[in-house]
Amino acid sequence: MPIEDAFPQGTPVWVDLQSPDQPAAATYYRSLFGWEVSAPSADSNGFALASARGVPVAALGPLPSDDVPTSWTVYFSVDDLTAAAEAVTGAGGTVLLEPGEPVAGIRLAIVADPAGAVFGLWQRKDQGDPWLRDEPGAVDWLEVVAADPASTFPFYESVLGVGISEMRVGEEPYGLFDVGETSVAGAYRSDGAEPAHWLVYFNVADLDAAIVRATELGGTLRTEPLSARGVGRWAEIVDPQGAGFALLEPEPEPS
Repeated sequence: MPIEDAFPQGTPVWVDLQSPDQPAAATYYRSLFGWEVSAPSADSNGFALASARGVPVAALGPLPSDDVPTSWTVYFSVDDLTAAAEAVTGAGGTVLLEPGEPVAGIRLAIVADPAGAVFGLWQRKDQGDPWLRDEPGAVDWLEVVAADPASTFPFYESVLGVGISEMRVGEEPYGLFDVGETSVAGAYRSDGAEPAHWLVYFNVADLDAAIVRATELGGTLRTEPLSARGVGRWAEIVDPQGAGFALLEPEPEPS
């Protein structure tokens, strides 16, 4: 079972969903991925913890206000939250939620890169908290989508301290955010018709079956399945409350 429990600077550390109908969202994702979802509590600022096989996967919460869009948010680990937030404004981004501790023991900030993609900065006090990754029902990949993602690379280098490398996905160049020798997230060029955003990919064992299930439960297929050698097959979905995410069936490991 792939479990992350150490989060160096610049690595993804968590994802959460903020939805206008939290109970309906919990029912949708529980039915789609088989998650166990706890009851929301005041101690967690109204968020519910989603787990798979007893290991945390994500959190599901209410919208803080009507002007906040329904969305999945990606959080990256930083060693110094205050310094990272200052680097955001210094590199041309925007701090949307100032550094603070909305839940006891969790220090975070919500920011946007210069293209407008929103994400979180998270300074973990305890590195041992587990996060399930890279197996069916868990987060597999994270990707910033923008009309010109390369223009944001200096921002992420400054704020997160990541390195930048490149691969090819089909005929398209594809940016990679690297922490040491490990690629932790990607950057993809959109057609410019959608706002810049971070996209969460959830691992599935059978993409076609997962698409059927996701739409039967009330979701909408946003993109037809795509594939790339060395990656696998994927498709984007919009959940019944309007949050976008992706399903990824990874290419099997060579035997």
